[in-house]
Amino acid sequence: MKLLHINLKDIYPSILSKDAYLNGFVYDESFEYPNHKRSGILILPGGGYEFVSYREKDPIMHRFNSLGYNSFALDYSCRTMYPVPHLELMCAIHYLNTHADELGIIFKKIPLVGFSAGGHLACSYAAIYKELNKFDDASLIKPFVLILAYPVVSLLKTNHLNTIKNISGFDNNLMHLLSPEEHISKDYPPTFMWTTANDQVVNPNNVIWLRDALREKKVKNKCIIYDNGPHGLALANLATSNHDPKFENKKISEWPILADEFISKIKE
Repeated sequence: MKLLHINLKDIYPSILSKDAYLNGFVYDESFEYPNHKRSGILILPGGGYEFVSYREKDPIMHRFNSLGYNSFALDYSCRTMYPVPHLELMCAIHYLNTHADELGIIFKKIPLVGFSAGGHLACSYAAIYKELNKFDDASLIKPFVLILAYPVVSLLKTNHLNTIKNISGFDNNLMHLLSPEEHISKDYPPTFMWTTANDQVVNPNNVIWLRDALREKKVKNKCIIYDNGPHGLALANLATSNHDPKFENKKISEWPILADEFISKIKE
């Protein structure tokens, strides 16, 4: 297994002004699988744009490694308003696509997996990436699929004030721009999303608002609302529960398998 840890600011100094680290767990080539290309997947941990959650980073990467992916995660800038984290995400996707051969991943087929505020970063970026584009070819920065776990979606309707403050500063124009349910087009990436009905931190209606907007534009989507569980379940098993039983749920822990099935059905 190769470990990747690069500062994207060193690669894209004309675009990025802050340190943003792209981490990766990449399978070694094997004589059993010569020239084998795996799907790459990019993890965006949550943390309310206050911090990048470790629980929603390395354990998630390992879980998707176990499903056959080469997994990557972005340590994006926090407590920094738009567009800084979005530009960092743009550069991360660009780097993965332009280094696909050496990373052993399939070109232009990189799903984003976002948790909570990381889910907001993923789904808001997917709505406006063309406007952010700093490269000749916008297809190199396009997400392939979105996988959203208990995401913040709307800055206009949600109650998660830290996310709103940190990314928009409560600026009304930015709150509209960064509410992706207002900007869904037929070209929006297929989206798998899940949350719990009694999430007390991020209103579970966020996935409903996004689901309804996607359905209106006939964008492929799958939305699961589990009956019970706190915010921040991550993998909902011992790998991320810190032995706290309320963060363990066997049924919910199967969501990576369901997400992988969703991804495998997407053709472009």
